[in-house]
Amino acid sequence: MTVEDRRSDDGPETDSLNTDSLNTDSLGTDSLGTDSFEADSFKHETLRRRLQADIARMRPDEALPTERRLAERYDVSRATARRALQALREDGLIRSVRGVGTFVSHPHVTKTSTLTSFSEDLRSRGYRPSAELLAAEVVEADLHHSTALGVDPGTPLHRIERLRLGDGFPICLETVYLSAERFPDLDESLLKGSLSEALQNTQGVRVVRATQQIRAVNVTGRKARLLGVKEGSAALLVRRTAFDGTGHVVEYGESLCRGDLYEFSLVVTK
Repeated sequence: MTVEDRRSDDGPETDSLNTDSLNTDSLGTDSLGTDSFEADSFKHETLRRRLQADIARMRPDEALPTERRLAERYDVSRATARRALQALREDGLIRSVRGVGTFVSHPHVTKTSTLTSFSEDLRSRGYRPSAELLAAEVVEADLHHSTALGVDPGTPLHRIERLRLGDGFPICLETVYLSAERFPDLDESLLKGSLSEALQNTQGVRVVRATQQIRAVNVTGRKARLLGVKEGSAALLVRRTAFDGTGHVVEYGESLCRGDLYEFSLVVTK
């Protein structure tokens, strides 16, 4: 379930919610002092910090108690609980699903200007990266792909389409093109992990530089279904051309990354 709903309603009551990870100490005056609660903003911020610490010990997709139960457990008003949950939603730490409840979000994958592979990016955020191979075929290069790879039109290319996963959860839909003349024996068994690592380990080819173009798009149809998002959801389309140490193009790829899980952080200087 991936549809984020920012309504104040936090879904049906259920007795099956796992609250073992939550710190259930009351936020009443006995534990924090009367002065801490002279304004509701103090209560809401205190509860937000308490829940943020609790969420850090929980698993992605683990359910939180409802707004009413949080209010009862921490001895605050429902309005205070609602404000704390809204702040956590805005921080991307939790998500609400209409009619179901509120859940711990998957950590965002932040891509910086440092040259790293998708697998490295996921590992840095605590994910276990993997790939589901959707297609592996040899096609003739059209004008667009021949220009990107620096080969003649009609040159045979490996076309590899994969769904990139973090802890088994879809994050990116990736299509990569490589010259079949340069890499004639590309073993499909190597395509379930990092392609960059596989090329370096088996072909001795190391990517040292890449150019990237990033564009905001909306996903529909098959792509939305594969990524597990609603029709029309926001995503980032990343076009990347990777080069080896001699300046030759190694691969050209297009990655469709979920907008709710993937972000880019760049340093700009003058």
